[in-house]
Amino acid sequence: MKSRGRKGAGRAVTRNAGRARVARIALLLAVNAALIGVAWKVAVPRLLARDQAPAVATAGTSIPSSVAAVASPYVSEPSPVAFGSRRDRALEERIRVAIQDALIKAETESKGRARRSEIAVAVHVRSAADGAEIATIGAERAQRPASNLKLVTTGAALVLLGPDWRFQTFFTSEAAVENGVLRGDLVVRAGGDPLYDPNAAGDVEKLLAPAIGELRAAGITRVAGDLVLDEGRFLEPGPGPAWPASGQRWDEFCALTGGFNANAGCLTARVRPGKVGAPARVEVRPLGHGLPQKIDVRTGPAKSRLDVRVSAINGTVIVEGSFPANVDSWECRFAAPDPVALFGGALRHALSAQGIEVAGSVRRERATPKAGARPLAKIETPILSVLEPINAHSNNACADQLFFALGNAQFGTGDRSGGRQATSLALQRLGVPDDGFQQVDGSGLSRDNQVSARQITALLAGVLRRGGRASESLLASMAAPKADGTLDDRLAGLEGRVRAKTGFIGGTSALSGVIETDGGRSVCFSILVEYPVTDGLNTRVWKPMQDRICRILAGVRE
Repeated sequence: MKSRGRKGAGRAVTRNAGRARVARIALLLAVNAALIGVAWKVAVPRLLARDQAPAVATAGTSIPSSVAAVASPYVSEPSPVAFGSRRDRALEERIRVAIQDALIKAETESKGRARRSEIAVAVHVRSAADGAEIATIGAERAQRPASNLKLVTTGAALVLLGPDWRFQTFFTSEAAVENGVLRGDLVVRAGGDPLYDPNAAGDVEKLLAPAIGELRAAGITRVAGDLVLDEGRFLEPGPGPAWPASGQRWDEFCALTGGFNANAGCLTARVRPGKVGAPARVEVRPLGHGLPQKIDVRTGPAKSRLDVRVSAINGTVIVEGSFPANVDSWECRFAAPDPVALFGGALRHALSAQGIEVAGSVRRERATPKAGARPLAKIETPILSVLEPINAHSNNACADQLFFALGNAQFGTGDRSGGRQATSLALQRLGVPDDGFQQVDGSGLSRDNQVSARQITALLAGVLRRGGRASESLLASMAAPKADGTLDDRLAGLEGRVRAKTGFIGGTSALSGVIETDGGRSVCFSILVEYPVTDGLNTRVWKPMQDRICRILAGVRE
């Protein structure tokens, strides 16, 4: 099984803030939002607002200037449906031409294996300011969204939990501390945290350090009992329904999730060359993962082929192959067999490294918290820290962890049913009908997920109309052209004007987001494609079609 490595390592990130247009356009949006706010107060007098800090863009991001969020309070109650229609028939016709050209090309490129009659293309466009429909082509049909479902997951989480919410993993015990020894078990209660730092090369010790510091501050240097991982009402880790074939499940995109996790369910192998003919230097993190290892990577001549195979699918970490002497280093993430065990091993190792020894074993259970248990420490991870990995880099495990944590936070069940109930509640609060909507994971990896293009744009517009940090955070988390994300090599010339989420699984291609037109307004768009599984069509046909439609929406002449 060959790894693909980390894409874009060391690539400079281009950012264009569009500062000159921000003040002008944001003022217009602010006036519009204020008028909408007055209408809401008349129609829905029971709206409750929670005070928030002023909107601040995520550092290093560029947001389309005309959708810069207005600093307004975070609203937790449902907003009314107020989506009108201003259909632009000329714009629709231009989009139809782009679709028709792509359908012909798909049939030709596939040599008839993907016939036009078997391909479904849905496009929906609406105003970001007031939600009015601008263009609709096949947009009512619920279909597979692939990773565009991540917009539903993150949007729902921001609506229901707010931008200040944090994953919380609590350390508790009933036992007393005597002479530095905790005279019993140290219990860790699941919070669904992916425990992931995209810049840490798989290391999680820095993320665990604050909680371990709290334990040391409580005087603990040794745990006499077990390290108990209480998974609560989170789902048992395992493949999701209608996942890719088992032969692909070693890969990062199939990483598992659960009540506990580390490095977003993955192991990270880092390889450096040795002398030619000698073993290469290989590190696998998180440290303490606890799996047996089979490491056999030889250093080849300079400019020889980089051929490293990785997997842990049968419970043994395998990193083998050859590595060219002229390459400084190379990293690859691949799925761990059990995210809960991965967390337990990494935590025990980190505790030991910081001077806290655990005498017993790492044990898993599902128990009701005991009345006598007292809090000792906690791991806290801001929701905002996972949004960019989910939307800009399309990390499936982070998205699934957020989906299950959302279900746990809202309904006390961190499973598929709880997550689905939560996202449906968020759609209801945004005034989005959920006809045909079906969500079984947070990532879009399952082929059982169903959502319409119209629902995606309604969700985007609904979050944007709320303004404030939730709106701005969602926008800032999406990929952008010429930036470090899944749009890094697409939509050249539209830098600073597009924020979007890509999506692909076999037979499905998608792109949804927000784009600024030449006239200075912003529109929410969604493009969903279902087609007979055919290699190469996404790259050769559907991505170019999506990019062409974006240019049409932006007002770029063809």
